[in-house]
Amino acid sequence: MIGRIGKRGIWRGLALGCLLAAALPLVQPAASEAAGNIWMDENAEVQAKSFKKVVLFPIRYLDAPDGRVDQFQGYNAALAKRIQKRIKRTNFMNFEDPGDTKAADKKREKREILRDNPAYHELLRHFGSEAERAKAVYDTTGAEGYLLPHIRYEQERVDHSPATWTRVKMERYYDIENGPQGDKSKCNYQSWYADHLIPAHDSTLQMLDMDFRLYDAATGKEAMTLIDYYRNYGVDQWHAFDQIAKNFTGDWNRLKKDSDRKVPAGAPTLGFRNLDLPWNASQDEFAIKTIYYAYKDEAGDDLRRVKVDYAPNGGRYYVTGAITDYARGETWCPPSASTSAVKDREEEFKWYDDKGTEHKGRRVYYKTEISDSYGYYRFWYRAAANLSLVDSHTGDVVLSRYLEAEDPDRYANALREIFKRFYKDVDKAIGVSDD
Repeated sequence: MIGRIGKRGIWRGLALGCLLAAALPLVQPAASEAAGNIWMDENAEVQAKSFKKVVLFPIRYLDAPDGRVDQFQGYNAALAKRIQKRIKRTNFMNFEDPGDTKAADKKREKREILRDNPAYHELLRHFGSEAERAKAVYDTTGAEGYLLPHIRYEQERVDHSPATWTRVKMERYYDIENGPQGDKSKCNYQSWYADHLIPAHDSTLQMLDMDFRLYDAATGKEAMTLIDYYRNYGVDQWHAFDQIAKNFTGDWNRLKKDSDRKVPAGAPTLGFRNLDLPWNASQDEFAIKTIYYAYKDEAGDDLRRVKVDYAPNGGRYYVTGAITDYARGETWCPPSASTSAVKDREEEFKWYDDKGTEHKGRRVYYKTEISDSYGYYRFWYRAAANLSLVDSHTGDVVLSRYLEAEDPDRYANALREIFKRFYKDVDKAIGVSDD
């Protein structure tokens, strides 16, 4: 009967940009505006957010080994346009569409790898490793990095909302405006309950998953990753792609401004130790990086009176513990109906005061309107953790908390909420005075 699947977080350690889902109230829901998440290798000699020149490769589709310029030309062009418009102070060079017959000019040569340069097009061949590709990119273009977009998954799913009977409260009344006793509301009020049939309805769920991997052309190492999972009803595949591209470019721009909070001089230092992970998370590269980056980056974002120490085994104090729950799913929200009073009609009437003066009044009649909400899936991401703050000098546990959170869009947001609440308590427990 029901179809099945077959916060912004600027993250410097990978974050799984989890499901971007939208509920289906009525017929057409609003698109979610939640953005994806970026991971960046902060141990790299050159930070990804400092790259000035990046080669944008064509989109790779599903299990294909490489992207091709003669596929997804609309997507490739739209992604390049959005990147060039929104990501500032970085020059992106994309491969020219071979079907584009416009004459090349100097402005285009700055942003496109033109078809009349064989050395540039040699970059589109298959490479056995990213180290090989990185060397070719660096030797040919001098770019600091190159970006590989990838459509991981795309599908449309039809979810069926069955015809459903329900009972609704009906109302009928009228208001008087400028009557003999002034204004009066809900005159001759009547109410009753009636059976109402919510009709069957099929809703199309758009599903698109993409990742964007940025590599350092000097080393061939991954410098930054975004992964975004989009789910929404009532939109087409193009909308899903454009939303993910929007998320990506917005997050990259915000990444450039990301830094730890300033803390008072003499603030105690806080380090990190390994967390125990659930089996499902421990088997997933993206999940591991999501957890560990939220774990560390949220400390830098939130702590006001404690200084973060990212060195291995660093910190006068340290955090340790376990992620006890890391799960996602979807919950069927059945059809429902709501009612509201709407204007039905109005009429004027005359009346006379005790001096015989004529006045005009108005009766405004109301009836009940029924609004149907079709059934839909609500997506959720849940995380929970047991966390402890330990004094490294004494081994004493200063603070312990069990925290859990759920988010409709992604694991990352749920994890951030957990760590945000924990670090707020850490500030209170060991933070230096602002005085």
